[in-house]
This record gives sequence, structure tokens and C-alpha cells, in this order.
Amino acid sequence: MKRKLIVLVAALGVMAAAIPLFAHHSFMAEYGGAAVNLKGKLIKFDWVNPHSWAYVEVTGADGKKIVWKGETPPINVLFRNGWTKPIVEKLVMSGEEVTMTGTPAKDGSNHIFAQNLIILSTNTRMDLSGTPPPQ
Repeated sequence: MKRKLIVLVAALGVMAAAIPLFAHHSFMAEYGGAAVNLKGKLIKFDWVNPHSWAYVEVTGADGKKIVWKGETPPINVLFRNGWTKPIVEKLVMSGEEVTMTGTPAKDGSNHIFAQNLIILSTNTRMDLSGTPPPQ
């Protein structure tokens, strides 16, 4: 009986620990509307799980600088499509002028789901939605 109780408690513990693995936000719940194009200075690219982030400083019509963050697909999607951290570090140097295109957040925040970045100095397109990088 004691052994069954230990196995049951262990199994429940494993199942409870796995619950967060099934939690994920819905694209349609968070993003919507026409794609936006943001032109500005790339100030950071975080290569992290579950999604990487590109941060672009955009100068608004009023002259104020606003930082937009672009959520990318998960790292494993980027990796499967040929994007690696060394490639990103090579192509995406801090301070580069870029255009970031994506679907805006529904809540009106400075947040998009980024589909691509174009590094303007080299006209390199970093397609985040599945196209392999230039070799």
C-alpha cells in the first residue's frame, strides 16, 4: 500500500510539473490588424526561449524615440530554418538601421509579432517566418 501511495504521489507530481508545458498564448488573441513597418535603430536582439525578441528604437512623428519590441517565432523554428545565434550576431549588430515588419498587438502596446527584419546597410532580409537565411 505504501509503495502504491509513493508511486501515485510521484505520478501526480510529474503531471503537475508538466502543466506549464501546455500553456501558450494564442496568436489571434494577442495580435491582429494590418501589418506595420517600423524603421529605426536595432538596439538589441535577445536569442531566448520560448521566443526571441528584437528591439527597435523608432523616432515618432513628434520626434520622441519609442522602443518597439518584436516577438519572433520560437528558437527551434529559427534554427530549423537555418538561423543560428552566430548568424544572427553577424547580421544583426547593435545600432544597425533596420525595418521591422509584423502584426501589431491588439492592446495597442509597442509590440508586434515580427515577420522580418531588413538590415538597411546591407539590404539583408532576415525572414523570421521560415525562409532560410542567405548563405
